Amino acid sequence: MAIGTATGWDPFVDASPEPDDAGLRRREELAFVEPARNLDSEVRESVSRSIQSTFPRPVAILLEAFVTWVSGCPHVGQRPLVRRSKLVYTVEAFGGFILFVALGAVAWRTGFWYLLPLIWLALAGRGWALFNIFHHATHQTLFASDRVNRTLAFWSSIISFSSSLDSYRKEHIQSHHTRAICTYDDLEAPFMPLGFPPGQPKSFYYRRLAWLICTPWTYLSYTRYRLWDWQRNDPWLRKGTLWGFAAVLVGLAVGFHQVSTLLLAYVVPMFVIFNVTGLVGTFSEHHWGTLIERPARLRMVLLLQSRFLLDAAPDRDQPRLRRIGGWALWTLRFLCYHLPVRVAVLPGDSMHHDHHHRHPRTEQWTLSTFERFEHVQHGCPGFHDYPHSHAWSLGEAIDRVFTRMSAAAPPPAAVLARRDAEAKARQQRWQRLRNLAPGRRAGRLPPSTSVPGAPVPLHRTATPRRGSPRPVLGSDLD
Repeated sequence: MAIGTATGWDPFVDASPEPDDAGLRRREELAFVEPARNLDSEVRESVSRSIQSTFPRPVAILLEAFVTWVSGCPHVGQRPLVRRSKLVYTVEAFGGFILFVALGAVAWRTGFWYLLPLIWLALAGRGWALFNIFHHATHQTLFASDRVNRTLAFWSSIISFSSSLDSYRKEHIQSHHTRAICTYDDLEAPFMPLGFPPGQPKSFYYRRLAWLICTPWTYLSYTRYRLWDWQRNDPWLRKGTLWGFAAVLVGLAVGFHQVSTLLLAYVVPMFVIFNVTGLVGTFSEHHWGTLIERPARLRMVLLLQSRFLLDAAPDRDQPRLRRIGGWALWTLRFLCYHLPVRVAVLPGDSMHHDHHHRHPRTEQWTLSTFERFEHVQHGCPGFHDYPHSHAWSLGEAIDRVFTRMSAAAPPPAAVLARRDAEAKARQQRWQRLRNLAPGRRAGRLPPSTSVPGAPVPLHRTATPRRGSPRPVLGSDLD
């Protein structure tokens, strides 16, 4: 399979679909044709040429390092300015989380409340940094000691109210990193529980995403999952620790008359902003529910993308005033769009999700920016015939996901029937709870239970079932 990065890449150029479904299959295949800009680094190189031709070398080196950190893509020949170790990443995650909770409390108590939105974004990002630590502990690529990994995963999940290491490992390793990835059997796949069935118009997905972000039922459901559903089957030590931590937070806030501080410094950023960043992050990394019938190895390559954050430099041949205006807009987007996304949505190595799935056990994840770029330049070990693909903004990444989901086949009848049964079971559970409330009559169900595809939180969105697919290696995905 040739890699045509100069003119783009059609991964199905040699495919010969069956006549009865040729039209539908080719429609989905065409959605995965990659233009050259999503395969190469010309966008990054255009910025690098402008920086190096404008600034003295010492300044250019610092600017290049900053642009690389924000964008996630180095330029040709660049080397890491600073090599951060796994220990540094871990300290930054825990220390940054505590620091921004404290800064939020101080900002509110001292009258600098207008700084809270910036602090919320930073704290949400530190929450995802903690999840990255938790995630690498799941893959046993954090530290050599399993005890240290478990301890760090335990406390990162406690202070961020997420699932336990063992339950997440069951879903993530035994389902998501297998042939089931992004299918209806992927226990970690959120697209059906969140109401994003493949085969819908792209506008449907945008409206659904906006509805999930705007409706309070999303956050109420998410809170219930984090405080109860994720924890109820865990050992009592973990349940007691998490619920005890929540009780201590509430007790201290009430005892010292700091309820508003707790809400604005911890609850809002971690139970609202964190959820919003999780939604846009989830629907920008995987092409959910697509290429269902394709070989597993090909699916694993095509269903993933990196999310770079950069715009091409303005054309240097433009008239002077247009060039100045172009750079003003470039700077505004870089500082007010790409930088907040990097901080709040894609911290650490989460930008290079395709690289992670190709090499989930790599010990060089702290340098994934440069390791992935080396694979782009010199070939990816084990995947030489398959180029990496990427988007150049969060919005473009989401649009690519929705475009490909829209081109996919609709869910089969068995999946829809199972979904309807789960929705009916939720309705019955809610009705039983309403009937238990004194003085309450049975009434209309809230949107979170009466609407098919009601919002449920990320990472634990599917009900675990028996017979999870076995884990496979990249070389086994044929």
